[in-house]
Amino acid sequence: MDAELEEELTREIRIMMLQLALGIHPAKVSHFFCASLRERAQRGEISAEELADMHARLQSWSADHKAGWTRGYAEGWASAILRILEQRAVPMSDEVHGYIATRTDLKTLARWLDVAPTVARAEELVTMVSENVPEG
Repeated sequence: MDAELEEELTREIRIMMLQLALGIHPAKVSHFFCASLRERAQRGEISAEELADMHARLQSWSADHKAGWTRGYAEGWASAILRILEQRAVPMSDEVHGYIATRTDLKTLARWLDVAPTVARAEELVTMVSENVPEG
C-alpha cells in the first residue's frame, strides 16, 4: 500500500473515531468504512488480501473466514466477467476460461470487467494482463 493511500485510510479512520464519539452506532460506522474499502478495491487501489485483512480486523474474523472471503470475493469478480462474456457469446477456450476463473488480482479483474462488454475474443483479456498488469 502506498503512502498516499495509507494517509487517506488514516483520515477515514479518524472520521470513524469522530463518528463513534458522536454516538453513531458502531455497526453503521463500520458499514460505511467497509463500503469505502470495497470501492477502493474495485478501483484496484487495494488488493483482495488487504481488503479482507481490514474487514477481518473490523469484524473479528478468523483466519479461515478471512481466507475464504478473499477467495470468494475474487471468484465473484471472475464469475461476473465470465458471465458477461458468455451472455455475449464471446468465443472462449477452456484454457482461457480457467485462466480467468482463477485470477485473484483485483486490479486485473476490475480492468477486465470494464472491457468485457466490448472484447471480440476472451483472449484479448489475457493479452491485457501480459502487456499491462502484473498478475498475482
